[in-house]
Amino acid sequence: MKKRLFGIIITLSFVFAIALAPVAYAEGYARIVDAAEILTNDEWRELNNRADAISSKYECDVVIITIDYLDDGVSVEEWAEWAFEHFDYGWGADKSGVMFFISIEDREMTLLAHGFGNTAFTDHGKDVMNDDYIVPLLKDDKYYKAFSVFLDKAEEFLALARDGEPFDIDTDPEYLAEKAKGSFAGKLAATIIIPVLISFIICMVWRSKMKTAKKAREADNYIPPGGFNLTRYEDRFLYRTQTRRRVESSSGSGHGGGTTTNRRGYSSSSRKY
Repeated sequence: MKKRLFGIIITLSFVFAIALAPVAYAEGYARIVDAAEILTNDEWRELNNRADAISSKYECDVVIITIDYLDDGVSVEEWAEWAFEHFDYGWGADKSGVMFFISIEDREMTLLAHGFGNTAFTDHGKDVMNDDYIVPLLKDDKYYKAFSVFLDKAEEFLALARDGEPFDIDTDPEYLAEKAKGSFAGKLAATIIIPVLISFIICMVWRSKMKTAKKAREADNYIPPGGFNLTRYEDRFLYRTQTRRRVESSSGSGHGGGTTTNRRGYSSSSRKY
């Protein structure tokens, strides 16, 4: 296992050295490391230039790393954390960054974040990015397209976070729309369907207790001896119907789920595809 791990480290280091050859980087490293060699030179160069531009604009490293396979007993999250630290990724004192790390043979990937990356890429945000955008492309082996979409969404998420509104449960339009539908259905059931159902059950119970009743052909049993003699009448007000309408109050609830980090300050969302 140690020999295999050492071999992968040597491979990654070699790829870094090759990747650095075409272009000079101020930081001294490439942000797209294709150790699995699934990208063409033109694809690598285009993606790396975009990653550099996004990282510089938002002062948060945006990185993609591919490898052939995971070492036995080492998770994709552990590999991503090792790569993040070994190759000195992370912008500024808080080491801000986000990494798309993927093992091709294992068909497993993770989105890893640190520092400001944790603010921009919340738990909900990473899950949405994986499930709605990245994993569907990976299932069809569209790796370049998946990497390109990742950079697009990374720039979008970083812009939202910089403006103070990270993509999260309370700022996700689709999530809020689904929540509103569920809330409307619940209110409809509480105000109409459930009361009607209860009324129906009560009526059925009453009906079952009236099975011994028989129709009377005459009303003699209800007339007192000597006949009916009306001597006085008056009107009395007994009931009043009052209709009330509830007015909902609105108040801000802040952001939703936020980001869960481990003791080393990393957050991640992983998938098999």
